[in-house]
Amino acid sequence: LLYEGLSPSNAIFGGARDPPSATEKGLGRGYFVNLLKMVDSHTTSNYDFLFRRPSAVVLSGYEDAILSMGAAMIPTEFTAAAKVCLHFTLPSMSTGAALLLDTENNELAYFEENDKVKHLPKMGVVWDAVRQRMLEVRRSPVPDDDPIRTIMPNLVQNSGQVFVIAPVVDNQHQCKVLALLLAVCDEPTEGNYERLRLMERNTLVAAKRVLAHLNSEIEKKRIGNMLTVCGELIDLDIVSLSVKVLKHIMEVSNAKACTLFVYEDVTQELVAYTYNGVPLDKEIRKPVASCIYGECFTTGEIINVNNVPQDMRFNPRMDNIRDYEPTHLLCIPVKDRGTQGTQSVIGVLVVCDKKNDRPFTKHDEEGLLYSLHFCSSMLNNTLVYQRELALKKQNEVLLQVAKNLFTSLDNIVSLLRGIMNAASSLTNAERCSLFLLDKSRTNLVATVFNGDVLKERTLTIKVGQGIAGYVAKTGKTVNITDAQKHPHFFSEVDKTTGFYTKHILCFPIMDNNGVVVGVAELCNKVNGKFFTKYDEELARTFSAYCGISIYHSKLYEAVMASQGRSSLATELMLYHMKIRPDELERAAKSSLPPVASFHKDMCKLTFSPLDIKNSADEIAVMSMMNEMDLISKFQLHSDILARFVLMVKKGYRDPPYHNWMHAFSVAHFLYALYCCSNKLSCLDDLEVLALFVSCLCHDIDHRGTNNAFQVCSNSVLASLYSSEGSVMERHHLAQTLCILNSPGCNIFESLSDSDYRRTISMIRDNILDTDIASHLKKLKNIKQMANDGYNRSNPEHHKLLCSLIMTSCDLASSCKTWESNKASSDLIYQEFFSQGDLEKALGVTPSEMMDRDRAFIPEQQLQFLDNIAGPVYQLLSRLLPESAEAYYTLVENREKWDVLKKAGKKGFGDPAE
Repeated sequence: LLYEGLSPSNAIFGGARDPPSATEKGLGRGYFVNLLKMVDSHTTSNYDFLFRRPSAVVLSGYEDAILSMGAAMIPTEFTAAAKVCLHFTLPSMSTGAALLLDTENNELAYFEENDKVKHLPKMGVVWDAVRQRMLEVRRSPVPDDDPIRTIMPNLVQNSGQVFVIAPVVDNQHQCKVLALLLAVCDEPTEGNYERLRLMERNTLVAAKRVLAHLNSEIEKKRIGNMLTVCGELIDLDIVSLSVKVLKHIMEVSNAKACTLFVYEDVTQELVAYTYNGVPLDKEIRKPVASCIYGECFTTGEIINVNNVPQDMRFNPRMDNIRDYEPTHLLCIPVKDRGTQGTQSVIGVLVVCDKKNDRPFTKHDEEGLLYSLHFCSSMLNNTLVYQRELALKKQNEVLLQVAKNLFTSLDNIVSLLRGIMNAASSLTNAERCSLFLLDKSRTNLVATVFNGDVLKERTLTIKVGQGIAGYVAKTGKTVNITDAQKHPHFFSEVDKTTGFYTKHILCFPIMDNNGVVVGVAELCNKVNGKFFTKYDEELARTFSAYCGISIYHSKLYEAVMASQGRSSLATELMLYHMKIRPDELERAAKSSLPPVASFHKDMCKLTFSPLDIKNSADEIAVMSMMNEMDLISKFQLHSDILARFVLMVKKGYRDPPYHNWMHAFSVAHFLYALYCCSNKLSCLDDLEVLALFVSCLCHDIDHRGTNNAFQVCSNSVLASLYSSEGSVMERHHLAQTLCILNSPGCNIFESLSDSDYRRTISMIRDNILDTDIASHLKKLKNIKQMANDGYNRSNPEHHKLLCSLIMTSCDLASSCKTWESNKASSDLIYQEFFSQGDLEKALGVTPSEMMDRDRAFIPEQQLQFLDNIAGPVYQLLSRLLPESAEAYYTLVENREKWDVLKKAGKKGFGDPAE
């Protein structure tokens, strides 16, 4: 390539041998310097002593210079060798220079021996020729103020001399000028022009070689630097990482000032944590919508401003960083490479003013893009890690708050303080306060203020007054960036507390029905201009937690109060049911007499036990259990059994009919049924035990009124049990279990766990079955069982039979002798009429049988016997034929009630009359 265009006579190497390399010729730097000195002294002779070969080849000075320029590897060697070539190309040259493309700045420059670089100004006569990319021979003198004189200060154009400007153009790559040859000489001849064109071609080849070598060295150095930088960029702290990135950027760009913004989506701001490679005490925040950096972030395009003061996009008030006023500005979007080839902008790199005061070039842009190509992934990983870390912290705080919901319900104020302090921590609020509405719902009372519980003093705000009052009134969340200018801001609180409020995030706290019960207020965002949308989402979360806390706390208070009342009631009941030691000793220590000793007819179904003396009835109960073999089979301890029976007896109130003697009569009927029906062999022993206990307890604590009255009067019992139905029966069951759980009263303690659970379940079913409504629901199935025949192996038949027996025991007064039946009916109607009087007092019209003024007792008794009691005992006699006596007695009683009805007797007359 170096010998392109030479004549064959000048191809000095001859034969088939390759041209010698520069090393073979001995063309070192020393040779090049000596040669330059000879040219400067206008010596044009051939120097064959400089190169010795066996063939005695002699090189001309021009050819030697061309070879030297081709061997150059650095810009200074190239420009010096090109200058020598110009001397041989234009022998009359008095002054000359060669310029090479400076790839760093993409400008033509003169490289001096001392590594100084002088760039060609983009103006003047030389720049005009470069721009036209054509050889120009200027015959008029160069003006004294032309910028070329900064490169060629000795430029003197004598009379008759011309100024030759020869751009070396690469026609294969966008006609780019790679080098520039300048010379002041006499008017060139045709031979000079021919040699100049030849030199241009050789200069182009040499320039490409030098530039390729330079680019290779630069790339190697850049890759080495990036590998070093990437090793240092493994950092999970965004501030520390930003410091490292910016130090590298300042080194690469040679900039006076730079910073790195990252996008914060919750605030829609660009945030910088460092400046010029130094961490900031307070981060710099720029809103995306109103700054030039935001335009770069939004468009994803580079913004290169060469004259910032005159650029309309730059707003000094918004865009100046730390009061620095740039002249040149370069904004480059930082893009993360997605997993599927997509790129998203995660920040903006801002570089201000190069140290050489030159504008930023395409070369600068490419260099910074190259660096960001490596840095962006590290930066994005750190940002993701920081977000995950913040999310983890948030979840941990919320989890702890959730745990506290169920561990501090006894102290709602302390719990709310913990929730608000957590909200303050997650939102970076300087102060947190919580106000609860008072009972009148007209005032907000500060429960938690400035993170502390107010005890000695109180802070009260009226609903509708101030921000908190406005939120309490409207139920809307309010996020205020400038509190002092807000029309609802109540400055008196600041005056009272001495606190200056800048930002406010205020949100309502609602109960489970959506009713506002309080207001929470967060004041002054730390390290931020205002509370963000993200803070509002957190506020809604904490509002829900506060609402749940208040709801559960109130529920807990209600439960504890109810438990306290229940405990007090139980304590009071046990106090009044307290058994005297002598009573217990008499019942427990005495031997149990035979049941027949109480009355000779105790085994008869029609016998009424009301004739037994009251003082001996508890002994009679235990004697019946003993003869039913329940005490021995289930190992019922005498002390425990005696205490249980006495407690049950004391648990009954004293209404006319539903008292202890009614319970005793019901238990007696079961005993009589046991005696006459082959010991109830159709049932198992545990079922018989459950039935006997159920008979004793089925009406415990009866108030002399029925279920309908409890619901109508909105009684306490109705509030407890009305949703489940059978109000009184469920209360009787609850009282039974209460006694069983009382100290020394659990007669089932010797049972296995499974038997215990089964017994309690059967007692529950038996007592609930004493509700006539429950019995009527099962009547159809009982009839079907009677028609099909009882199957002892069928568990459902056992349940139905137990239900029937329990109902028949409860209604046993219907099948007693006429005198006993009439006496029991009298007691029943005393209760009915008493309830009717209460209903009248409540403004409710009682039913006919409850109204003493309208009741026709014989007719109502007939209805009862025909519709309720009669079918019960008829079915019982079919399933247990030995019980037929009870049914026959009931039929006899019905006949007498019918006589009274026909006689027009409204009350309890004598049928014989």
